[in-house]
Amino acid sequence: MCQIRTFENGPFQEYLKEELGVDVSDQDFLPFQDIEESVCEDMQLLIESPLIPDDVIISGAIYDVDTGSMTVVEL
Repeated sequence: MCQIRTFENGPFQEYLKEELGVDVSDQDFLPFQDIEESVCEDMQLLIESPLIPDDVIISGAIYDVDTGSMTVVEL
């Protein structure tokens, strides 16, 4: 399983401080628990962006690092 799916800001910030000596306590690494929900939120953000023309097709997918399969995410 991809480790990005299982981290939280606090422990990750502490890990970086201990291992690398870097203070990133003011950074939000935007952890998520539900990958499909996260992809949907990102797609919606792009669809609503005034910087992206309406004729640009926004799509999303989830790549499984264990199996190599890709699953299309629908809004």
